Amino acid sequence: MSSISALLSVQDAVFPAHPFSGVLAIAREQDWRWQEMFPAFADHHDNRISYAQAREGLLQARYRGGADLGLQSGARKALPQLGQMAAGMRAQPTLAEALQFGLDYQLIAGSMVHLQLQAGPQQSALLASPLFDDAELQDFLEVDHLVTAINAARQLCGGSFPLVRVELRSPPGAGLTAYQQFFACPVITGADVSRIVIDNQVLQMALPEPDAALVDASRDACQAELSALGVLGRQSLLCALTALQCELLSVAETASALGTSERSLHRLLAREGTSYFQITEHIRTGRARQLLQTGLSLERIAEELGYSDSRSFRRAFRRWTTQTPAEFRRSLATTGLR
Repeated sequence: MSSISALLSVQDAVFPAHPFSGVLAIAREQDWRWQEMFPAFADHHDNRISYAQAREGLLQARYRGGADLGLQSGARKALPQLGQMAAGMRAQPTLAEALQFGLDYQLIAGSMVHLQLQAGPQQSALLASPLFDDAELQDFLEVDHLVTAINAARQLCGGSFPLVRVELRSPPGAGLTAYQQFFACPVITGADVSRIVIDNQVLQMALPEPDAALVDASRDACQAELSALGVLGRQSLLCALTALQCELLSVAETASALGTSERSLHRLLAREGTSYFQITEHIRTGRARQLLQTGLSLERIAEELGYSDSRSFRRAFRRWTTQTPAEFRRSLATTGLR
């Protein structure tokens, strides 16, 4: 059972300067008065700030930098800035184990989305999903963090890190050329989830300096840092509700699963800047997109999502996306995502 006390809040000051380093570098170059955008870092670079504090500065940067700011900012971040986490990654025997070590301790580096490595029989995928319910910044943060991860992987293996393809939820503002040049592989837009597909043989690439003792020491240091920050074992409310499949539950059932009251759950959601309806709609949209990529009938999909019939599902899907399910499936065929 999840616990309210184990939830990461937008009010928790856990994010260091590293996830903002690319944006800060661009802000300094462009004279964006970055001290006003991120005053906590102007006072002391070692400060940690909350997502709520960071959001206004990131929105200003996103407005000034344009739709491709995520690519530009992510490309400026480097592995050495990650401290003990970087040491543990470098000491792993394979690239796959190095990436997983980084993902296990991504909150130390201030990851503002949830990255996970999803294994498959021949290919695996690095997925980016929201940590908090924030539609305005989601696309920027996903691109920024995926680009950062590729930079780290290239530094780990000496620069050569071939990718199969990149799938992004939203189209880049200035076209695909810059993205294709950076990733050096096909880039597809209109995906239901932003992810990078990698051949498993590439992930099994041996790293040059494996050191089991250093891995253990780095893991202990990372565990201690997470514990000191108070985020060891914690997840965001959005992640917790997604794991509970709250879109299929009533507010009362979800509150019970979290060990709290309905009233307290509503207050917590309001503090996070969202509502139960917004989160369940967000989750249903994502699940609907995934199910529409399968061969399931609309009737079966409607049943899976808790709708009484396919007509109700069609109306809801059009409200979410401005497309009918049939139009969405045709768009998948056009982009080659099916």
